Amino acid sequence: MSIESIQDVHHLLKAIPQFKDRGKAAADFSLDRFQKFCAAMGDPQDSFPAIHVGGSNGKGSTCQILASVYQQAGNNVGVYTSPHVLAFSERFTINGNQISDEELVHFFSSYQPLIKSFRLTYFEVSTAIAFWWFARRKVDIAIIEVGLGGRLDATNIITPLVSVITNVTMDHTDILGDTIPAIAREKAGIIKEKVPVVIGNMPAEAAQEIEHAADKNHCEFRTIDALQPQFKDEIYLLETEEGSWSLVSDLETPVQAYNIAVGWRVTQLLQSRFPVSKKQFEAGIGHIRTLYPNRGRFEKLDSHYRWYFDGAHNLDAVRAMKQMVDTIQPVAETVLILSLMQDKINEKMMIEFSEFKKIVYHTLPLGRAATMNDIKTWLPDVQSFPDKQNIPSTLLKEFRSELVIFAGSFYFYATVRDWLSMLENR
Repeated sequence: MSIESIQDVHHLLKAIPQFKDRGKAAADFSLDRFQKFCAAMGDPQDSFPAIHVGGSNGKGSTCQILASVYQQAGNNVGVYTSPHVLAFSERFTINGNQISDEELVHFFSSYQPLIKSFRLTYFEVSTAIAFWWFARRKVDIAIIEVGLGGRLDATNIITPLVSVITNVTMDHTDILGDTIPAIAREKAGIIKEKVPVVIGNMPAEAAQEIEHAADKNHCEFRTIDALQPQFKDEIYLLETEEGSWSLVSDLETPVQAYNIAVGWRVTQLLQSRFPVSKKQFEAGIGHIRTLYPNRGRFEKLDSHYRWYFDGAHNLDAVRAMKQMVDTIQPVAETVLILSLMQDKINEKMMIEFSEFKKIVYHTLPLGRAATMNDIKTWLPDVQSFPDKQNIPSTLLKEFRSELVIFAGSFYFYATVRDWLSMLENR
């Protein structure tokens, strides 16, 4: 088919199997085919300097921190993240501006036969667009987020200036391994020969695996331990060589202290090539949400109701989400509206969710989605979400005075937004 409009692009993308529907069956964990595709495009990934950011949680926020700081320092900064929560174009930004429909059409009209020939996966297509666009727009630096794992992720064909691993927790165990050391080894697969490595807050057994990989590749290895990152009285605190440093940010969640510390470590490593002053760093983290809205990460959904969305879908993320809930009111007094992928269910996660006052479950129409029966096995008192036509009235009648957390999967976000729009249009 010829690609002449953004509708044609969306039609083509829908025809490609997606991870959210089919899980690992929609992936191809081999870099050879994708490397050959990029070579046929002219290897755009080699035409700009990049920072590669992996980890179980916090990698998206760390990408945004770095992008905002480097933009404050006067650079044109590309950012590639995944997944998107509403629009495909969210994955690609330069200085906070998303790729245009016209540019997406241009990419697909130029490379559609090649995409078909190489049988690219959805994520590979997405990654190729990022590389192509950043090269085309001649960004000064790009921040590239790992999609899944690291070693066999499509983004791993780049050779970055710094490799970052934010943390390691039990996630995607069916693909990455069922122990922290095994998952850490997969994430450490982004480490390249003599490329500096920065790690965030993680278990000692994970840090040891990553440090071993860094040593093996003759890499400078930095942690955030000496920075002693904290979040206290709505202020972020770092202990630098010059003394205690107080930082104000619109991120406003305790776990971001670790990501800010990682950002500072990276900027210090790259200081000779991409200088960043303390003042620029402060300005960068002070206004991140201006450039990168807090979509799906403990996001307040409506000014009239205490309703929040958080895409927490692994143990550490759920615990961080509950920590935020407790700053408003006890978890035991809070309503949880949950939607999960089947591969995310495990005993420890279900125990964390069980502490909410009331749990209502919604099954997403996706192949990977956990069913009501899957959830009832662990949470016998869970209630099923009402039929679609009753959603607006049910939310208003039952939850308008409640603190409600919508959580479990970023794929749930668009559905929740649809529900809110139905309320607004009543």
